[in-house]
Amino acid sequence: MTLFFKGKKTKKTALMHNLTAYLKKLYPKRRTLRNSADTALYKSIRNVALASLILSAILVGGTLGFVLIEDWSILDSLWMTVITMSTVGFGDVVPPDSIGRILTIAIIISTILVGGYAVGNIGAFFLGGEVINILRGRKLERDLDRCKDHVILVGYGRVGREAASELTTDEIVVIERDPDIIEEAADAGFLTINGDATHDNIMEQAGIRRARAIMIATGHIADNVLISLTARELNPDIFISARGNEPSSESKLKRAGADKVVLPHQIGGRRMAAFLKYPTVVTFLDLVMQSDDLSLRLQEFKVSDTCCLNSKTLSESDIRKETGGALIMAIKRHTGEMIVAPESDYSIEAGDLLIALGTDVALENVCKLTNQ
Repeated sequence: MTLFFKGKKTKKTALMHNLTAYLKKLYPKRRTLRNSADTALYKSIRNVALASLILSAILVGGTLGFVLIEDWSILDSLWMTVITMSTVGFGDVVPPDSIGRILTIAIIISTILVGGYAVGNIGAFFLGGEVINILRGRKLERDLDRCKDHVILVGYGRVGREAASELTTDEIVVIERDPDIIEEAADAGFLTINGDATHDNIMEQAGIRRARAIMIATGHIADNVLISLTARELNPDIFISARGNEPSSESKLKRAGADKVVLPHQIGGRRMAAFLKYPTVVTFLDLVMQSDDLSLRLQEFKVSDTCCLNSKTLSESDIRKETGGALIMAIKRHTGEMIVAPESDYSIEAGDLLIALGTDVALENVCKLTNQ
């Protein structure tokens, strides 16, 4: 397995090997989780089949019993057993001795009990929503198989919900252990998997090898480290954003393969302080990034090899005029260097990320210029 640290591909170190072994010891591999649709179908068919098997056994046993006890023919014994099981009455045939009558009573009682069990299961299957759930599960499987360049979200708690609400243009697959929370995610319109993301089979089901990014938003650092290791092993090129709880967890998550680590408490504290120090600036940035009422937006665009902006300076490209007002606020070079408020003589190169501010129309024109 190979991991990526700060953009460089390195071999797994002894420390990471020990960390992986320790975490897997904490979280031993459990039984493979069945798909929910298959589980529901299997249980329903099993219950109905069991009831049918018992009814068949009663039919055969009753027929043989009358043959041996009453010395009737097989046809008469079968007829007696059927009319007894169906409770339609048997005025034309009455067992002459006590043993035959006891057998008849046993057949009636057994049929009522088992028949009620069978009818209940069949009714639950068709009327209790199991058919709908099975069809929904099959559709979910097909949708998951079709997912490509999607985003996987592990954990749909407070942090996960906020993250998902911001990615309105991405297809998101939510992995969550809690069945009640997974229902909330499904109601919100996301593809969902109820399972443990530390298991390879759950990650495979979510399409980890075809995903472009994974957000790990659970509140458990050990889980997040193990999930980061699993995701990086299954898809070395995936972008991993992970949640940490303490500053010390950042280094652990990055060693496990996370590209970016988010510390919610730290971000919250810094924003509270920023509101006191620079209230107008923070309010403006919130309006630009989050408000639906303001027409301005911040967005990033990658310059490709075939882009018309490639090898041109900012003054030559005249992006503001060509796009109808978009401003280049910063450029992240393909080397990783961030240039804030770039000079007009800066030469744009393939691989650069342009951070632009403008209206929706202007940003759409930037998108066209960069061939995106």
